[in-house]
Amino acid sequence: MNLTECMRAFVAVVETGSFTKAGEKLATSKTLASKKVQALENHLGSRLLNRTTRSLSLTESGRLFHDRCLQVLDDLDELEALMQNQVAEPRGKLNITAPSTFGEMYVAPLMPKFRQRHPDVTIDLSLTDRHVDLVDEGFDVAVRIGELPSSGLIARKLAPAPVHVCATPAYLEKHGRPTHPNDLLQHQCVIDSNFRNGTSWPFREGENRFSVSVKGVLSANSARAVKAYVLADTGLALCPSYVALEELQNGLLEPVLTEFNSFDLNVYALYNSKRNLAPKVRAFVDFLAQELSGVSKDW
Repeated sequence: MNLTECMRAFVAVVETGSFTKAGEKLATSKTLASKKVQALENHLGSRLLNRTTRSLSLTESGRLFHDRCLQVLDDLDELEALMQNQVAEPRGKLNITAPSTFGEMYVAPLMPKFRQRHPDVTIDLSLTDRHVDLVDEGFDVAVRIGELPSSGLIARKLAPAPVHVCATPAYLEKHGRPTHPNDLLQHQCVIDSNFRNGTSWPFREGENRFSVSVKGVLSANSARAVKAYVLADTGLALCPSYVALEELQNGLLEPVLTEFNSFDLNVYALYNSKRNLAPKVRAFVDFLAQELSGVSKDW
């Protein structure tokens, strides 16, 4: 006796209300469907169905078994799909969204390499700083930076994303170097409006966390544009290390207030539940995590 086949026959009989319709649903005969249910009852030592010439109904034992049977069969189907997905070759269209600057600098350049590994995958990369709805807008993966709101999505950390308060040596020489976050009140600050509270900069002093409300005449919704403003000696700004890495390394920008820095941001990949995860999504997230783990060591 194949227990799983007998369980499927029993569920089909309950769903359709007859052995004839159950046989049709399972692409078998009424007789075989009946035999499988009878074999199941003999195996369990309990009658599952009340049979009359005109109707079928569940016994008390049958009702209990049916509820658990549905759960077991669902779990088996899910496990089978998961195993098939694990070995299946990634294919199909992969819809990805990522922040504009980070996407241009770090995601887009990796796409040809990913395609070389998985030639049956086509890629549609949408770069936007707007937080899209993955399900409603049809995206498979979203790359996000910063604190994540609670959702039903899976979030996998890909890399750290440190942020520094920066200025040029020329600006600091002319206007002075801040030694405490409160000193920012005496400085011009360039505002990155992509941050949730662009004019409220967070800091830490010991165990105490606080924020300073800064002001400035220049703002932009692009980390690259903010960096360009700062390089023109116009003020201080919050600069993600992944954007200003070269300038920080060669001394064109200097970090300040490092001992007060409270930014603990990360880069994440967001995607739908692990259940029945498509091979193309699994392959892409694994690939991105591997590639970013290397480049982010310099951040």
